[in-house]
Formats: sequence, structure tokens, C-alpha cells
Amino acid sequence: MNDVELETLLGERSRVPTDISRFTSETLFGQPGIYPDGPTMATASGPIPTEQQVVASLGAYLNGALAGESELIEQAWSHFHALADRVLDAAIRAALAALVGTAGELALDVFVSGSCEIDRLAFGVPDSPGRVIGPQVEGANTTRHVVNARYQSEHFALLTPSLAHYLLWSGPGAGHAEETTLHFLAALVHVQTLSRAPAIADLGTELARRPNSLAITLLNSRHPGESRISVVAPDGLGTIPGGSSSMQTPDFWSVPFGPAAADGESISDAVRKTLSALGLIEAPPS
Repeated sequence: MNDVELETLLGERSRVPTDISRFTSETLFGQPGIYPDGPTMATASGPIPTEQQVVASLGAYLNGALAGESELIEQAWSHFHALADRVLDAAIRAALAALVGTAGELALDVFVSGSCEIDRLAFGVPDSPGRVIGPQVEGANTTRHVVNARYQSEHFALLTPSLAHYLLWSGPGAGHAEETTLHFLAALVHVQTLSRAPAIADLGTELARRPNSLAITLLNSRHPGESRISVVAPDGLGTIPGGSSSMQTPDFWSVPFGPAAADGESISDAVRKTLSALGLIEAPPS
């Protein structure tokens, strides 16, 4: 397919997915699924991967996703090894390393530099069961945050969207603008991950279907007849074609990511710097 054909296809009205099993189906932690007729959701089964298995999986991912880009591969491995003291779980380190070369690399830089409040990451029980990443259930007053242990058997690359979001998040007081922006970043990172390794979209697990659902919502956020994504498109024809009417919105901006009570809150400096680096807004004042 050439560029003209691709532009034409993307400019057409969004179509119902050929395989709705890739997306959320039932209510999960209070959030309804976007395609209720899809199969039941379940987390990845099987044993937790060993560090040796994670290393092999990361190597295969990087060599396939970044073939010919030796510098990026070296950077990813450098982060994987350098973070061993702060992130003991190999799968989480692999997910952080996989942010190299994506829009979420800036979130990785924030963590590596120590300029965010989170100093350590590990698998554990977050304060809310629906979180992929969050403060420990024992208490939020700590620099050690946890990746939900229910996802220990999932492919490491499925953690990258949540890491990109969480490492820049200003906290529970974040308003709609920040939440929507960070969900946009997470969806973009997942789309980039799928462009590197398309088979990840078909893993069928809970953690694959959650970011897939976020990604399709972003990709269908467009003005009628336009081929390019527009986060704000109030005249859009719907972000989940053929999906749940209760979850349908005209554009990505209309998805209720943030609490209404905090809608007036400004975007945090970390998020503004990320948007600036991506060329989406002007640089914030120094």
C-alpha cells in the first residue's frame, strides 16, 4: 500500500474492527469494556518469566523492532543494566528500556535522572486494584511505587504505555487536560510498540486489551474525511465504531479520563516539557 492509498483509507469512515477480541469487553475495576460482545478477559497465565527469559525476550524485541538502529539498541541495554539497583524486577526494567526511541522516552529520562518523586519500582500490590502502576498498598508516602503483580506474567512491552503515563503524572489532583494528555501519550507509545512488534496486539490478555482499547480510541479521533489523528475533534464520527454506546465519544478529548472536580487544574511542568519536546506546544517558560 502506497502513501496515497493509505491516506485515502485513513480518511474513510472508521470501520468496526474485524477482531473485537483484541479489545476490552466486560467491566474491569469499574470501567466498562468498549466491545461488550468480545470474549471474557483474563490476565496472562503461566509462570512468571525469569530474568534470563526476560533478557532473551528483550533481545528478540529490540533486534526485531530496532533492526539497523544499533545506537538505540545500545541505549536500551544500557538503561536495562544501569537501573538494576533501582528496579530489581527484570520485566519492569525491560519495559523501561523499551521506551527508548518512543514518545515515552522522555518519561524514562525523568525517572533515570531522578527528577521525579518515584525512585524505585517493583512488582507489588498498588493502593487501587485497577491501577497498572501506583503507590504501594501499605501507604503512598514513599518513593517506591509498584507495578500491579497481577501482570507479572504479561509481555514486558505491555507495561510501557502505563510507565510513560505514570512517571509524568502529577498525582490524584490531575485535571482533565493532564489526564487526557498523558492517556494520549500512553496510546501513542502503544501504537509505536505495535508498529515495532505487531504480534503484541494479538496476545489477547487483559493487559494487551487495555492499551489496545486506548489506541483504537485515539486512532479513530479524527475530523470527518481527515486521515490524521486530531485529539480534539468534536465533529468526529465516533472513537469506537460498533462499540458500546456508553463508551462512545466523538473524539479522544471527550473521553472522561480525569475527575470533573479537577477540570480546571493546569498541566504539570513535566507534562508540558514532554509536549514541548514532542513539538505539540511551545516550550514552557524557564
